Amino acid sequence: MPPKKSKSISGPKALIPVRALDFAMYNTKDIRKTRAFYQKLFGFKRGEEWNDWWSEFATEPLTLCLNGTDHERNPEWDWSGPACIALAVDDVPAAIEQCRKHKVKVLIPPTETRVCWMAWIADPDGNRLCLHSRKNGSAG
Repeated sequence: MPPKKSKSISGPKALIPVRALDFAMYNTKDIRKTRAFYQKLFGFKRGEEWNDWWSEFATEPLTLCLNGTDHERNPEWDWSGPACIALAVDDVPAAIEQCRKHKVKVLIPPTETRVCWMAWIADPDGNRLCLHSRKNGSAG
């Protein structure tokens, strides 16, 4: 069940209203080494999701995430590429339907995790955007 609708940072005519920026994500080939870098140098604490392929730091209001590219777990997903940002939306599957209607390239279809729904799309220059909805209804 999608979280209840809340304030939007989008204009009134947005096809997909955005509630907030949720996270910024960097890819890493060695997630343990990269996690240790951020923990030691900046003292960042663990966030909600923390495993060998995805790690979040408690850096509110915007979460910093590391993606360790788990090709064995999800070989069809293209985790490689530049950093990306996540846009908080109310309903990820509905947002992806809007994207498909408007011929936006969908990189990774809607996927459910323990804490959220997410999907990846590309802008016209190939920059990656994650459409994201936390199950607890929070954003930002």
